[in-house]
Amino acid sequence: MPGRLKKFDEFFQRKAAEGGNVVAMARLGAALRERGELAEAESWYRRAAMGGDRVSMTALAHLLADRGAQEEADRWYHEAALAGEPHGMLNLARSCERRGRRDDALHWYGEAARTGDAPSMAAFGRLLREQGDGEAAEPWLRQAAETGLTGAMIDLGLVLRDRGQAAEAARWWRSAVLAGDLAAACQLGRQAERLGRPGDAESWYRQGAAGGHVESAVRLGLLLHRRGDVEEAENWYLDAAEQGDPAAMTNLGVLARTRGDDGEAAAWYRKAAEHGSIPALTNLGHLAEHREDFAEAEDWFRRAAETGDVQGMLSLARMLRSRGAAQEAELWLARAEHIEDDREPIV
Repeated sequence: MPGRLKKFDEFFQRKAAEGGNVVAMARLGAALRERGELAEAESWYRRAAMGGDRVSMTALAHLLADRGAQEEADRWYHEAALAGEPHGMLNLARSCERRGRRDDALHWYGEAARTGDAPSMAAFGRLLREQGDGEAAEPWLRQAAETGLTGAMIDLGLVLRDRGQAAEAARWWRSAVLAGDLAAACQLGRQAERLGRPGDAESWYRQGAAGGHVESAVRLGLLLHRRGDVEEAENWYLDAAEQGDPAAMTNLGVLARTRGDDGEAAAWYRKAAEHGSIPALTNLGHLAEHREDFAEAEDWFRRAAETGDVQGMLSLARMLRSRGAAQEAELWLARAEHIEDDREPIV
């Protein structure tokens, strides 16, 4: 009987939708989407959206984004946002952020957050924190964290840590770990390292790494590497490298070079550089310099320096001086010194 009632309900819903009822169009689109009939769902959502239903605007945009029509999806997210639909605002903000339009992203995250939507509060707070406005970020992050959003708990902890409230930061990170977010275990490990408690740091990193958190695996590897447990460190680096982590790949190159295998080191550094590691560029320069290929070494150092990497700048300046290009060398040294002066101390 329930199945027959559902069929009758959809029959009348379809009739109403065909008769121009916007609410029925939206409900029919949702029913079709639920059972995987996405093309027809999109058609009904489009009709409802064009009829002014703001929730259908967002639902249509989701379907468009899922099939790769991102430009049209963004247009509908924008329409939904202008109509005051919180999820439309949130997704429009995400799209703006992906495209590097951070001011627009901040505006729409803020508009969505003011509707009381917790994920929007978390995103608004995160972006405020990333822009250096921890004071403005805190209340939004706190509201989102209190709803149970672990990402907000982690970001709130970072704001608190930066203002010296380490104990409260740790409480939020522990809450996030208990809720299953192992990125918080990594933050607890980093804090333990800063406080000179390597045993606690190792324990937290192991918890994160064992659960598949990549940064925890890399940091555990670094901790083990520094104390001489190279074999286990390499195993953790390999786990992280298999998941595409460039820092792990770079560190595998360092281990290979330490044991005298420059060929393997170069292979890891190249792979790391392909995945965005700047230190790997500098390390490739050192390898080229070691085999006296100074032109290639200078090229790698220059590529690192042009990203703003201080070590790349210093190495490039040294190479330039050695071939008599003292004026350009001084320019790179000055840039490196300026970056060092502006850099906040690591605590």
